[in-house]
Amino acid sequence: MIEFVLLLLTVAGIILGTWGICWARTPRDPRRALWGRRLFLLTSFGLGAGSLVAALHRAEGLVPLGLSAGFLLIAMVWESPPPAAQAPESTNVPENS
Repeated sequence: MIEFVLLLLTVAGIILGTWGICWARTPRDPRRALWGRRLFLLTSFGLGAGSLVAALHRAEGLVPLGLSAGFLLIAMVWESPPPAAQAPESTNVPENS
């Protein structure tokens, strides 16, 4: 039973992690990029918790779960495109002449 749950967690982690990476690398929409980072972090924490449970049960599903977490982390920190330039915020402070 635990092996099946770990298999589902691995597949769901790969799908959600990849989705988070795609959203995090969206240069046009900063809000979507922020949600992509959050989704990736939640997925990473979920895979980490699943790895802890798998290690406590000495499950064979620990290896694919750990590999998927590692490869998702590598994919996230891989050479990403440069961030979009943000316009400087305007200030209402008058200039001294």
